[in-house]
Amino acid sequence: MSNRFIIFSCLFACTVSVFSGCGGEQLPPGMPKLYPATLTVMQDGQPLAGAEVTIVNVDPSVSWSAGGMTDQNGLLRLRTMGRYNGAPVGTYKVAVSKTEIPDIALPEEPSTPEEQREYNRILREIEENTFFLVDQKFGLERTELEVEITPSNLRVTVDVSPAIRVKVPPSRG
Repeated sequence: MSNRFIIFSCLFACTVSVFSGCGGEQLPPGMPKLYPATLTVMQDGQPLAGAEVTIVNVDPSVSWSAGGMTDQNGLLRLRTMGRYNGAPVGTYKVAVSKTEIPDIALPEEPSTPEEQREYNRILREIEENTFFLVDQKFGLERTELEVEITPSNLRVTVDVSPAIRVKVPPSRG
């Protein structure tokens, strides 16, 4: 074999290992091994896009949580602590939420009484047109949804039926 071939082979192998993440990401001390788990959220037989999902271990002594936001197929790739790809093995409570907020831009901070009235009007319009699309019984404090992540069970599905559209209560402030 030529030296040129050996050098090329070594460079290629190093490049591949760097870009494939051969060493994995650096985890904080004490964090358990993470597995590339995915979670799919369904509602009335359809994937639920744009839902925020949090999973929290049922063992209160375990502090690592994971979650993310579902894509158009209701799928999310779990990330632990919002940063690390995957989730540790365990049994988790699953919280799911989705809120529909109107696409209304707030003007700059008001500086005149007229601008303040317009600002307040827009805030009221946003408040009057904001809705929960997932029942609050799937919130972190109330949820009874559970999933188990194991090396052989990395694709889990939850259902948050029925679909709802409930006006968000007015804020007190």
